Amino acid sequence: MDTEQIKFTEKFLDLEILGVEAGKDKRAVYAASQKLELPLLDYITIRDLTEFGGYQDDASFLGVLIAMFGVLQEGSLCLDLDEQKLSARLRTFLKDEMAEKIAKGFLSGLARDKYKTLVTKDRDGYLPLVLSKTRGQKRLYFQKFFVHENSLKLGMETLLQAKASKKISESAIETFIREIYSPELTIRVLKNRKPIEADKDQLDAIRLSLRSQFSIISGGPGTGKTSLMVNILRCLQRAGVRPEEILLGAPTGRAAQRMTEAVQSNINTIKEPSDEDRELLNLKGSTLHKILGYRRRSHDFYHCETNPLPAAVIILDEVSMVDVVMMGRFLKAIDPARTRLIFLGDKDQLPSVEAGAVFAEMIPDGTRAKRFKGRLVLLRKVYRSGKRLLKLAKQINNGESPGYLPVPFDCAIQMEHDKWGFVQNEGVKNWKSHIRLWVKHHYLSPINRHNRSFQDLIFAAGNVEANELAGSDSGNEILGQLFERVAGARILSLVRNGSYGCVGINRQIAQDLGLQFESTALSEKKFFTGAVIMVTTNDYSKELFNGDVGVVVRDKTGTYRSFFPRFGSYISFPMDLLPPWELAFSMTVHKSQGSEFDDVLLVLPEDETHKLLTREVVYTGITRAKNRIIIYGTKTGLDTALKRKIERESGLGW
Repeated sequence: MDTEQIKFTEKFLDLEILGVEAGKDKRAVYAASQKLELPLLDYITIRDLTEFGGYQDDASFLGVLIAMFGVLQEGSLCLDLDEQKLSARLRTFLKDEMAEKIAKGFLSGLARDKYKTLVTKDRDGYLPLVLSKTRGQKRLYFQKFFVHENSLKLGMETLLQAKASKKISESAIETFIREIYSPELTIRVLKNRKPIEADKDQLDAIRLSLRSQFSIISGGPGTGKTSLMVNILRCLQRAGVRPEEILLGAPTGRAAQRMTEAVQSNINTIKEPSDEDRELLNLKGSTLHKILGYRRRSHDFYHCETNPLPAAVIILDEVSMVDVVMMGRFLKAIDPARTRLIFLGDKDQLPSVEAGAVFAEMIPDGTRAKRFKGRLVLLRKVYRSGKRLLKLAKQINNGESPGYLPVPFDCAIQMEHDKWGFVQNEGVKNWKSHIRLWVKHHYLSPINRHNRSFQDLIFAAGNVEANELAGSDSGNEILGQLFERVAGARILSLVRNGSYGCVGINRQIAQDLGLQFESTALSEKKFFTGAVIMVTTNDYSKELFNGDVGVVVRDKTGTYRSFFPRFGSYISFPMDLLPPWELAFSMTVHKSQGSEFDDVLLVLPEDETHKLLTREVVYTGITRAKNRIIIYGTKTGLDTALKRKIERESGLGW
């Protein structure tokens, strides 16, 4: 919370909730709860619930209710009511003695039906809170998440029991595989035009996708998920599934756009594509909201349980980013007897921003997700060059501290290919000078193979009219080199605000580059020629999507336009016609999922105990880098992240 919201929250707590007659325990719970940094709306809801239930003076109920909002903020669906676990949860904001007192008091009251006006033990009862008892475990839910979790369970169970809607013989599967990997029809690596390798895991994934009505494929960066997806589509079409019966879906607009780009780029590498292959070029990825037909007025979807999606095959990418509520609604709109469903993702990436860790909980590990055994293929072979970065990613993922000594920032930005370095955070003043070094190196120096800096390219683009820039070979060459530089470097932060957050970093870079590129201070327009920007809202009419990254250019006529890459060409729009956007020299790790950059500067928060410091966020950040990664922070902060693994509480229990 910012300073003003904290002041307002404190005033609200004093005047609206605590009251003059509030008991000592109640005051202590409220005061301590501010460690959780809950939004004001949560406190208002807490007040309303306690007043509605008649529990204004019950410190135990109050403490547990605050703890529930705390776990929801972390992405869990419910609160585990095991006494030891509940006490541990309460200790995140209360002292030990008080936490135990609150836990015992609540569980005792719950056993006596003290909270029956707000808590239902009957799954069919409709009260704000639901007590669930499953396999000897007690969990407390808000009604909304209990309903959506059970909807997801039901939909998934129905899907797991479904038989393949289209039976494909084993001999036909092997024939299709031989055909798509033949010299004339194999997909080739874009850079060197070599045929992609038919490794065992990828072949197993193709076979599973053709045999099963539901399959899961998980692989980290560089394991070939995109080319595999296209090869699965090619085999399905050869098995008689028409392109118009196929849907490609993703949780975000940019991820959906990447699916479209993957089909286009991979098919275009085939030496002699068949007619079936060419037909796949018409496939386009869409967001889940668009696929389901979101209706803004009623806040529901056109496709639902009574009106399922008319698709023979749906491939859903970046599944780790899909939360429980959205996944539940999506499965409701699936007819398991008709629709074959294929999930793609990286089980080790960050889970969804909203509640749940659906994809991670589907991965069998010997103790959980036994229902998905035989439905999963893990892609283990990494095709990226770079053994050191791959080793680092594995160490981070395992929670192992990689051996390192801090290096100076000016040495770190000059590292060779496939190297990483740790730079010690020595305060805001040094940090700002390091940002300037980063800017000078990546935007003002000619470090690419064309020996032209980002600045050189912006000036070259400014000497051409916008139509010619996007519509001529020479203009496309400039834009191609420009976006090559844009993909060459990105600063990733765990947070948005503060000196080490992406908003503050973008502000400083804009001030520095704005003066370099326009010789005047950054004005109220908030952009300048050379600004790297990111769209933050889907605009289907312009085919611009949340996460699309573009570059602002002031052309020969003095007009400011933003350019975006599209399948080897470029689209552009005047700045005043763009959907909402923000600067993107730096972005959050969450926003970077699915993207790759040559060099990444991963900035850890100044607060060495920050709740976002987890191994998943560090793993996701470092695996965005193809060539070099600089981790910027403190050893204590990195060690904190390595010790923490995101554990989201739910009752899915596959």
